[in-house]
This record gives sequence, C-alpha cells and structure tokens, in this order.
Amino acid sequence: MGIAYYDSLPNKPLVEAILEIKWGQANEPDPAYEIIVGRLYEKVRAQYPVTEKLLPITQVPADMTIHVVRHRFRVTAGGWPLVQVGPGVLTLNDTEGYQWEDFRRRALELSPKLRESHPEPEALDITGIMLRYIDALEFDFEHHDVREFLREKLHIGVSVPETLFRDQPVFDRPTEAMLQLGFPIATPTGRVQLNISTGRKSDRPALVWNTVLVSAGEDARQGWSDFPAWLNSAHAILRHWFFALIEGELLQEFMRE
Repeated sequence: MGIAYYDSLPNKPLVEAILEIKWGQANEPDPAYEIIVGRLYEKVRAQYPVTEKLLPITQVPADMTIHVVRHRFRVTAGGWPLVQVGPGVLTLNDTEGYQWEDFRRRALELSPKLRESHPEPEALDITGIMLRYIDALEFDFEHHDVREFLREKLHIGVSVPETLFRDQPVFDRPTEAMLQLGFPIATPTGRVQLNISTGRKSDRPALVWNTVLVSAGEDARQGWSDFPAWLNSAHAILRHWFFALIEGELLQEFMRE
C-alpha cells in the first residue's frame, strides 16, 4: 500500500513554509537592489500592502547584507502570508494558514514580478531556489528519549554504542539532537535535505524537523527557466517525505480535530 496524502490536516505541525529565490553571488553586491525593492512593492502592494523594515539589519549597508532579507510586505499588519526581499534574495512565507494551492498561486504570481522589477531582467542570474517546510512538536527531552520518538513516530533509527555510557558518569538519554541528511535528486536537479534538531514551539521545548529541497548554481538556472515545473516537482517530493515520515501514529494525531 502506498503513502496516503492529504491536502489539509486539522492539527498540522507546520511552523512555516518558505520559498526562497536567490540571485547573484554571496560576495558580490546587488547594484539593482534599491530599484528592485521599490518596483517590487509597487507590483505586490495590492496583495501585500503593509510594509516593514527589519531592524537592525536595515541599519547596516545593503552591500554588507547580501542574501539577507531587509524588507517585509504583509497582507495585513502582523498577518501571513508575507513577502520578504533583500539584496539578491526574495522569499514567500506562510504559517498555520498555509494551503498548497494558495501558496503555489502566490509563488507563480510573484516570480514574474521579480523579473519585471529588475532593471535588466536578462541579467538576473538566479543562483538558488529553495522550498522549505518547518514542522515541530513539543517534546519533553528531560523525561522522554528522543531516539525512541524518532524510531517509533518518524521511522528514523538513531543509535550510539552502549559502551559510551558503561562505567561513565553520563546519562543515556540525550537532551539535545541535531541530524542532517542530504540526498541528490534527478528531477528537479538539486538535493533534498532532512534536518532534525531541538528547538522551541510556542516557547516550549520541541523537536523540529525541516524538509528542504534546494537547487543551486546551474541547477537553479535550469529550475528558473521553467519555474512552475520546478515548484510542482519540489512540492511533490517534499509532500511525499512529510507523509512518509509521519505515517502511522503521528498522522492520526495530526488528523484529530
């Protein structure tokens, strides 16, 4: 039996969905940045009218913050989704209200606006495209073994030799976790990553997992040449990874009203 997919989960663990587009190199200033910010806002203000300057980063010269967002455009004050822009970087972000079809529509509306905002669209050298989903669950690391949770709930086996603790004043229960795995992809060309770490959710200790698909360099240029296809393929892979990871008890928990 294959993995079951659902368009919506009533009790989903999503913290944030992020689409990130980068252009230029990390060590090269973006001379068109100031023009792009103004033009982009004019093109998106009907959907994202509320502007925010991100302090203190906007007090630093733009040439020193390449690929760091500096301005934010929101649908409403404090509301989501939102668009962020900085020298050589544009993002679309959503949180608990995320629905794929809405996110996809916004992404496909946003991408041509970036081209149109650049003073020389043919010189827009896309060097990175990323789709990321951040999920989290509150977790008591002091009283529960995160290795058991990973094995039983996320189907990931993590073990360390028992001899590490033998005759040592060390407790065999980790209170921190950090795991990163990356795998190459054929379509779209790039890599998919799974990152698991300790973190916080609603200001309480949590286990956080990121599923990320990244295309960089020439892979990003190819993806940008047919961005709708890249976006659809990236989402299909990450959707499969999410439901494969939570299959079983976690899926039932996330389906609970």
